[in-house]
Amino acid sequence: MINWEEIRDLFPVCKKYVYLNPAGGSPVSYPAAAEGKRFYDEMLAEGDTCWDKWLYRTEEVRRLVAGYINAHPSEIGFTTNASTAMNYIAHMLYKHGEVLTMEGEFPSTTYPWLNLGKKLQFVKTLDTGYPVHHIRKSLNSGIKILVSSHVQYSTGYRQNLEKLGELCASEKLVNVVNATQSMGIFNIDVKKHQIDYLVFTGLKWATAGYGIAGIYISKKFLDKMKLPLAGWRSVENPEQIDNSCLVARKEASAIESGCPHFPNIFALGGALQMFNRIGQPQIEDRVLHLNRYLELRLTEAGMPVIKAFAEENRSGILIVSTRQAERIVKNLARKNIIISARGAGLRISVNIYNNETDIERLVEVLKHENF
Repeated sequence: MINWEEIRDLFPVCKKYVYLNPAGGSPVSYPAAAEGKRFYDEMLAEGDTCWDKWLYRTEEVRRLVAGYINAHPSEIGFTTNASTAMNYIAHMLYKHGEVLTMEGEFPSTTYPWLNLGKKLQFVKTLDTGYPVHHIRKSLNSGIKILVSSHVQYSTGYRQNLEKLGELCASEKLVNVVNATQSMGIFNIDVKKHQIDYLVFTGLKWATAGYGIAGIYISKKFLDKMKLPLAGWRSVENPEQIDNSCLVARKEASAIESGCPHFPNIFALGGALQMFNRIGQPQIEDRVLHLNRYLELRLTEAGMPVIKAFAEENRSGILIVSTRQAERIVKNLARKNIIISARGAGLRISVNIYNNETDIERLVEVLKHENF
């Protein structure tokens, strides 16, 4: 039996705030912060003498990430944010064909392609989200790449990755998934879900803070990968320092190019170790339970909750319709209740550090707001 109040105690931000905004950015936990701090403590005391130790620890985190999404460590690369990771993918797939994506995507998904001159085609938004049968209707012979978010940032719609993967396989599409709003809490199995490329950030549900993101590149693409950029650590043996040729190693880590951003990578490792101790299925169940409870209490209070998705498409995000979102968000912040203005109104999101008391406090305050 998991004691969720003990998990909550690992996030000291909860002592001050009703923090209902992991979709914008989660606080970090003690385990994540401790791993980042350990790097700075070591560098403070030992200088750069821990280089080999830090490289070894980086590979440990790479294995953690790989295990969390059922990948091989050679398929995992680290970068600083999801936008950068998507830019790498856009460059690698630049000549592959036309791109289909969702109308309501966050710009981190779309701008990298547009910046390269790609003309995107869009799946129109339905009230029910982006069911796979609807995506299929938008396909044509020129489309070779499908780019989509696992969870949509402005609505909370969670895509069925298994059905999406089956569609991409049957239509011979490269399947690119942005897991920014799902990594850490929802099940992602890159093999079962037939994902070719995946990006995620540690900032949001993964509770690892700023400056860390990941990219997954399926082995079938690694052998023919054309690096979007290169540096001294992109090659098989960086210490040879051979300026006469560049033979890039056929691993996703080749995109890291230079010295790793150690403290951020280690913070992600601390967060994932905590998640593994809890268990991913238990984390997912907890977040979905809190989302259902949030919907119930808002609905009982007469709030205009936007919810037209099937249960399988539920996520940790809920939207309350209002044209007064910016004002209400500021009013709540003055009372140490943190949500955000996104989509059609108020975006309220829950993570493992939240509880029913947070939700009760939010609902009580919202009752006095003018929508």
